[in-house]
Amino acid sequence: MNKERTVLMICSHPVYWKERKIENNRQVYIEHEAVLELFEDRVQAPDEQFTIDQIHDVSYRGLSETYGFFYLHTIKGVRTFIVKETPLHWIEAFRTCR
Repeated sequence: MNKERTVLMICSHPVYWKERKIENNRQVYIEHEAVLELFEDRVQAPDEQFTIDQIHDVSYRGLSETYGFFYLHTIKGVRTFIVKETPLHWIEAFRTCR
């Protein structure tokens, strides 16, 4: 009998990025939203996935009242995400599951 283990998502946090387009001779910025998900065994980013062992640390730096930077320090380098709310709950959950 094949028993697959269900991996639970512990928490998630919205992340944003901006796309610059030229429309009608005007520069326009389009904001996109995705979710950074923390599972028991991995972190699922919008464009890539890391196992928990591939992440050395996570950190946050507030930039303004509106935006901040959320950093994943991985074996592949530092991945930076723009956030609008402090990800401290996500960071605490990550450090607990390590």
